[in-house]
Amino acid sequence: MKQKLLKMVTATVLATAVVVPGAARPAQATDPATIVAVAQFALQAYGYFNSSEEGGMTIEEATSRIIVEINNTRNTIIAHLDGLATAEARACAEHHLLEFADIEEFSLSLKQRWAQDVTACVTLINSLWGAVSTLSAKNQLGIALGTVGPIALVARAQARFSTVELKNLLVGAFERIQQRFTPYCQAVPNVTEVYWELNPDPSWVSAWYSCQPAPEPPHWAEGIGSYTVYEVGLWHWGTPVNYPNWPAVIDGSERVSAYSVAEAALTQLRG
Repeated sequence: MKQKLLKMVTATVLATAVVVPGAARPAQATDPATIVAVAQFALQAYGYFNSSEEGGMTIEEATSRIIVEINNTRNTIIAHLDGLATAEARACAEHHLLEFADIEEFSLSLKQRWAQDVTACVTLINSLWGAVSTLSAKNQLGIALGTVGPIALVARAQARFSTVELKNLLVGAFERIQQRFTPYCQAVPNVTEVYWELNPDPSWVSAWYSCQPAPEPPHWAEGIGSYTVYEVGLWHWGTPVNYPNWPAVIDGSERVSAYSVAEAALTQLRG
């Protein structure tokens, strides 16, 4: 099992029963399908760039394959970019996403100017992380780096520029994103306090098991990366003793936030 941050909080006992669906219920500002699509794009695009650096394919071949990936997900990615924190970030990200398909037609001098522009776009998006005040905005920025980052790396390689510093910047950015969206988990049993007095031994009860990024002001109620299931687990006096599905709930939280995009990117950038 992957090593995860799992902070267990002693559950607050509910006084009344609440009926909830048995299936997992993700809740977040960005459509889960968008996050899945961008994470898959990041995994493929950064992978193609790595392959071009390691001799598995030429930079031209990597460029062509990334263009195919963009064509497959363009509408989804552009819809996400509409939610970026500033108009400048939205404009630069969408501009370079759309123009990337024509990069092979650029002269070397134009490739060099374009590579500098898209590098500036990446650094702008990265710099906004400390300026935005909501978890939702940070989530949008993290997802955006998954799309613009590989375009910038390939553009710099096409322009015959170094990619080392940009790659290091992206690794640092994605590590920060991954850390911020690491799930914090808690559980709440659906029984009254009297239940523990009548059942002092460990017993199996229904409970809500949920994970989301660790709470901190002003992000307490945003619901970004929130994932909850309602299942039976072994409890003793208001404390969970045995609930084997925590890894699935943690993974559910990661999949509905920028964590999954960062994880996909880092899998390739560190490789």
